[in-house]
Amino acid sequence: MLTPQEVASHAFAKATLGGYNMAMVDEFLDQLTEDYTALYNDNAILKNKLKVLSETVEEYRATDNAMRKTLLAAQQMADSIVSEAEKRKSQLVKDAEADADARIAELETAIATEEYRLKQAQQATAAYAQKLKALHDEEVEFLSKLGQMVPPQTSDAASEIEAAVSASIQPEEEEEKKKEPVAVSVGKPRNPLDDLDPDATRRFEDLQFGKDYEIN
Repeated sequence: MLTPQEVASHAFAKATLGGYNMAMVDEFLDQLTEDYTALYNDNAILKNKLKVLSETVEEYRATDNAMRKTLLAAQQMADSIVSEAEKRKSQLVKDAEADADARIAELETAIATEEYRLKQAQQATAAYAQKLKALHDEEVEFLSKLGQMVPPQTSDAASEIEAAVSASIQPEEEEEKKKEPVAVSVGKPRNPLDDLDPDATRRFEDLQFGKDYEIN
């Protein structure tokens, strides 16, 4: 493309016959040079702008590629993080379920053990209460028979025996006053306790009421 200087400095050869009017040609060339110069400058400016825009586009394109790569890497990282979080969540859920199952089994075992101990304690308590009742019944029976084991008062019986003996021997004494006195021996009244079996009451000699005894 010709520059404005080349257009302005271009010279035409003079024609010998006919030809153009030199003044008109020069005037036209001057006007053309002026317009061409404006167009040439506009074209240069537009080329510079186009170059800048091209460079900007290349920068944007490079930035876009970098952003695309960054977004891709971020997406891959996000996917990896999500996948790892899902795996971690699944593992935590499994661990929590296993711990819960183990705890539940432990609690069920403890409950079964306590229920067994409670049942044993109830049975032992019932047996102990039965033994206490039997002992109480035995003591009540013993106390009810205790009055029968007390010997009767012997003083009145002895007095009656002595009076009867005196009444029986008084006539004989009067008839035999002149004879030697006859010694009459009056025996001691028999104690009813002598007829009791010693072994029947020996085990109650040291019995203390109101005291707790171990039940065998």
